[in-house]
Amino acid sequence: MKLVIVNDCAHVMEDIIPYVSDKFDINFIKRTRGLYSKTLGLLFDILRSEGEIYHANYALQDAYLVSVFKHLDVLHVHGSDVRWTLKSKSWGWIVKHDLRSAKKVIYATPDLETIVKEYRPDAVYLPNPVRTDVFIPKESYSKNPRAVYFKLSYESLPKELPELLQKNGIALDVLEKKFPYSEMPSLLKKYDIFIDRFTIESCSKTCLEAMSTGLATIDYRHKSFLKERAEQLSDPGFVEREGRENVEYIKNNHKAEVVAKKLEKIWEDLA
Repeated sequence: MKLVIVNDCAHVMEDIIPYVSDKFDINFIKRTRGLYSKTLGLLFDILRSEGEIYHANYALQDAYLVSVFKHLDVLHVHGSDVRWTLKSKSWGWIVKHDLRSAKKVIYATPDLETIVKEYRPDAVYLPNPVRTDVFIPKESYSKNPRAVYFKLSYESLPKELPELLQKNGIALDVLEKKFPYSEMPSLLKKYDIFIDRFTIESCSKTCLEAMSTGLATIDYRHKSFLKERAEQLSDPGFVEREGRENVEYIKNNHKAEVVAKKLEKIWEDLA
């Protein structure tokens, strides 16, 4: 089966494709955020492509061009396209068009369900994949737990959290630099605790990868009791136990091989 995948988001398709059956002949059209790449370059790549199934990631120009010049079989929404852009006066119409035009809509995080199903009641949840062969569990934990937070463009770290961590003997690194994806497994292993986003009520893909590496987390589930959470995580034994539990949770719910099989079924049903 000839399959064309257009665009990616948070390396989701890159993580799935290695586990897709060889009965799918995949043409993976990637793009950058450069002006040409995401406009004319993208258009030319789509026009030149041939496929029985088209799978577009992100409900903006990628999916729109596929719907106009080919056929939008699968629309894969990932987050900001429906959380924020859907409400935009400038670009919201494209998102709505894509949602209504696709034969099948899938969404990547549970918090998107309510928004997406307003337009597509038949939309289905496909968990974000984690390559558990790459994000492997760390072997040891620090006697004095260390936490990491990647600075985000859309929210700030809760003001009280650094002080709470310091009070409980937890070292904190706030990283502003963007690291290559290939460096993330080894980088995460240097820490014991991953601090995720709080305004979005789902774990980010990086948080899932940190969990696969064996880190405990502070995330949206803990925003109403940060003081108690910091106290819990001051205990290295507690951190390790939760980290090991997180490894098993990811294997059972987000393993890339399993997600790939679920996606294959969606493609096959559309053929």
